[in-house]
Amino acid sequence: MRLHVTLRAPLAAAVAALLVMLLPAQPAFAHAKLVKTDPAAGATVTAPLTAVTFTFNEMVKQQFSTVVVTGADGVSYSDGTPKSVDKTLTQPVRPLPPGAVRVVWRTVSGDGHPLEGQLTFTNAAAAPTSAAPSSAAPATSAAPPSTAAPTGAAEPAASSGDGGSGLLWAALGAVAVLLVLAGGAVWWRRRTPGRG
Repeated sequence: MRLHVTLRAPLAAAVAALLVMLLPAQPAFAHAKLVKTDPAAGATVTAPLTAVTFTFNEMVKQQFSTVVVTGADGVSYSDGTPKSVDKTLTQPVRPLPPGAVRVVWRTVSGDGHPLEGQLTFTNAAAAPTSAAPSSAAPATSAAPPSTAAPTGAAEPAASSGDGGSGLLWAALGAVAVLLVLAGGAVWWRRRTPGRG
């Protein structure tokens, strides 16, 4: 009988030790982990980028996510806030300058564990596409906006005047209706005692 009691104590100790070893490992598996980025760290991008994308092994919390995309000129090119869809976090960016681009990110996994990191890639995409149309556009569209502007400015003035006179006529109409109703009520009261 004492043999069973002496065996139970080491067996319980072994089970307790096993639980202590396994339980701390479980929350570590619950944390989200970064699986990949687009563009990847150290990559050279040859096409214009509109966003930087992070893919995790599980969902992250959008409201606690920040991504700062900085060009070689030290200016932030992040456009708005990052958006989280399923396991992907996407940060829209404005047209990037050529050279090294640094991305610093921070988010929170579903269990509340903070995650952060940074990466650098090289932007080799041709960016003069925005410069060429802007110099050509004023030459071709210089005359039409100047002719369209006065008509656009004249129309709101006319519509605001119409709106003001419309309100005046509505107020006058309401007063006329009230006067007619009041006159009718007075006539009805005078007419009723006369019948009696």
